[in-house]
Amino acid sequence: MRFDPIVTNPGRLTILTALLDDARQDFVTLRRQTRMTDGNLTTHARKLATAGLVRIDKATRDGRPVTYITLTEEGRHAFTRHVSDLTQRVHQAMTAPTMIAPVMARASTEDVWID
Repeated sequence: MRFDPIVTNPGRLTILTALLDDARQDFVTLRRQTRMTDGNLTTHARKLATAGLVRIDKATRDGRPVTYITLTEEGRHAFTRHVSDLTQRVHQAMTAPTMIAPVMARASTEDVWID
């Protein structure tokens, strides 16, 4: 199973997660919520925008420039796919027969410990 490297990066996953509840946030609010530096947030947001997972818009508010980052439908689907794939993989791992019991049974009959 392969995971999307754009989504799985911790910084980008943090941004996508933060945008789930409020799909459009200004840069300062998103920076505060993700606890990222300006440079990290900018770099990761640009990667997400290049992949079409977020949109970056510039506007003015009260005469001051503001950058907004918005989760796109494609971004929401990519995040949902990632969570679904990860959940499926965890479920597979939890329900797969474990190899520890056969190895331990074989070890107890084959190994003879002498003190």
